[in-house]
Amino acid sequence: MEPSSSPAAGSDVILTGIARSGTTLACSLLNRLPDTVALHEPMSPKMLVGLSVPEGVNDRVAGFFAAQRRSLLERGEAHSRGIDGRIPEDPYAATPESNGRRKSVVREGIVRVDKPLAAAFRLVIKHPSCFTALLGALTQRFPCHAIVRNPLAVLLSWQTTEANWNNGRQPAAEIFDDDLRHRLDAEPDPLGRQLAMLAWSFGQYARHLPAEAVIRYEDLVATGGRSLRGVAPAADGLGEPLHSRNANPLYVGVDVATIGRRLLATTGPHWDFYSPDSVGELIARLTPGPQNDGRGAAG
Repeated sequence: MEPSSSPAAGSDVILTGIARSGTTLACSLLNRLPDTVALHEPMSPKMLVGLSVPEGVNDRVAGFFAAQRRSLLERGEAHSRGIDGRIPEDPYAATPESNGRRKSVVREGIVRVDKPLAAAFRLVIKHPSCFTALLGALTQRFPCHAIVRNPLAVLLSWQTTEANWNNGRQPAAEIFDDDLRHRLDAEPDPLGRQLAMLAWSFGQYARHLPAEAVIRYEDLVATGGRSLRGVAPAADGLGEPLHSRNANPLYVGVDVATIGRRLLATTGPHWDFYSPDSVGELIARLTPGPQNDGRGAAG
């Protein structure tokens, strides 16, 4: 394959979304498509700190796309977070630690891509927090898409996975958004900060993306991945056996009632994407006797 320095317009694609909404699952599904590669958080946010917005940021992102594209065409490999040279459906361990939280099992490194790629193959680069904060700039040069999920399911996943969101902080976004950082500084408790993070994320998508570029995790699962067709048209041929993890049995030890009550008392752009009834239905499923709704990712 001969590398090309001029990929077709639209073949470099940005994917973002709320952390724990299914963005890594989306990458895994996209990697099953022909002539498509999706990378899981290959860019460190530090690469974009201090650059002018939008020009400097977009130039640096475009350069990163070009470098990964060359590497994939010449060597069949790219920089990405992964496990044993591949990108999994879920970056977190299936079993929690003694504190009830699951640890990340992905590491920065090289992933191998063993399929033929045309010179202008579709390359998707994903980062939830960083790209959400920079969405207003990125949309000026790249096609951008976001994954969202029932806000209660997101909050419950944040309680049961080990990361900065446990304390209601989002450093990879805060470094680019002073208003978000100040807003989180002003919140007195972790759940209050988590609720603020949710509202901020949904607000970014409502402000910067058309409705068709926002993909619901629930639709992603229900369609077996076909709802990713806007990211890569070939996804219209997907039909993977996926199952929602919104009522994950790992949430049993979480105070679902209190978190749900606090969420339902909020106002914000998240209610433009999900109804209070959808949150109430999930509360009912999880209390007092939660049922396992099957296997799947984004737990």
